[in-house]
Amino acid sequence: MRTLWTAWICVGSLVASLSTGAAPGALEGTVVRVTDGDSVWIEPVPPGAPVELRLQDIDAPEICQAWGPEARRALQDLVLNKAVSVRVSGRDTHGRTLGTLYLDTLNVNKTLVQEGHAWSNRYKYDRGPYVAEERMAKALSRGFNGVAGAVMPRDFRRDHGPCQVGAAPGAVVPTPVALPSAAAALRCDGRTQCSQMRSCAEATWFLKNCPGVKMDGNSDGVPCERQWCRP
Repeated sequence: MRTLWTAWICVGSLVASLSTGAAPGALEGTVVRVTDGDSVWIEPVPPGAPVELRLQDIDAPEICQAWGPEARRALQDLVLNKAVSVRVSGRDTHGRTLGTLYLDTLNVNKTLVQEGHAWSNRYKYDRGPYVAEERMAKALSRGFNGVAGAVMPRDFRRDHGPCQVGAAPGAVVPTPVALPSAAAALRCDGRTQCSQMRSCAEATWFLKNCPGVKMDGNSDGVPCERQWCRP
């Protein structure tokens, strides 16, 4: 009898926890930085280490290709410095958290595709979950669909390689910037200002990898243009 009663108590506790607890894989916080059109940094609540989020199932233009800056600006306008939630699904090949970003009930991933700032991600024969939104954006000439020569990021990377840090939008950039060997030892250590940097390569690494950095006032992807990364 005691064993049966204990079992009923356990079942009741489980039901209560499922009905009141947060969904597994959930993340809440504030967006503190937008890296490009499909990745952001989130300061979680309760406070913890900043989380780099790659928006799942979409692919925005590379920051150095046509419409890359516009895609990042659209994401900034939507979520920067705002409270958000994430349905986390795992990690991508670069170790970033992968998930669907929500602003209240708005699915930000879907919205970016609807507005023509990202494509629905392809998986072999599957055109992804947002293919209907992608087709509608194309039919209505929204975002990059309204300009000639829009190229999917995967095709851009195949033809030109990764973006060179600081390259102008639309530039052909076959190889990424090479950082000095000391870059392997770099880490986000709280430095955020140009005066705290020692080189353009170091400033570039911090801008790309660390949240809360204040070294790109015009949001063109090039840090410390007056001190280290002069044109």
